[in-house]
Amino acid sequence: MDSQNIKVYLAISGALIILLILVIIIPFTKKSSTTSTTQPTPYNLRPTTVETNPSPNNQSPDNNTVPADFTGVAEEELSPEVIDISLQKKDLRQKTPLDFSTFSIDFNYGEDKFIVTFKDPKDQAQKEFNSWRLINYPGLGTDQFLLK
Repeated sequence: MDSQNIKVYLAISGALIILLILVIIIPFTKKSSTTSTTQPTPYNLRPTTVETNPSPNNQSPDNNTVPADFTGVAEEELSPEVIDISLQKKDLRQKTPLDFSTFSIDFNYGEDKFIVTFKDPKDQAQKEFNSWRLINYPGLGTDQFLLK
């Protein structure tokens, strides 16, 4: 190889190494001499109120505020049947795990259903479970239970 080319390659490599060292070292040697201090806001920020007529100096922000009651969601009244079913489900969910002589009940949060495990004899256990469910939790249908 030509010695002239080697000198050029060495010079370019050396310059790149120096540049790389400078890029790495300079950010760590820079120290910020300016310290930023946060200024308090000149008026009270209230996320639940909307200022209707802002005063130019914001001296009295309380006299022109209106509470922001509307959130954008439409209010929907639930029927008493839906409320009753949800209360029964909540009550049973808080009592789980339940263990009876012929069956046991647990709640699966992933599927949002009750898991019913029958003990032997299973046909007798299922009849007892159905009568227990109709007496204690008549609002909960069979779709709320996974039978095993």
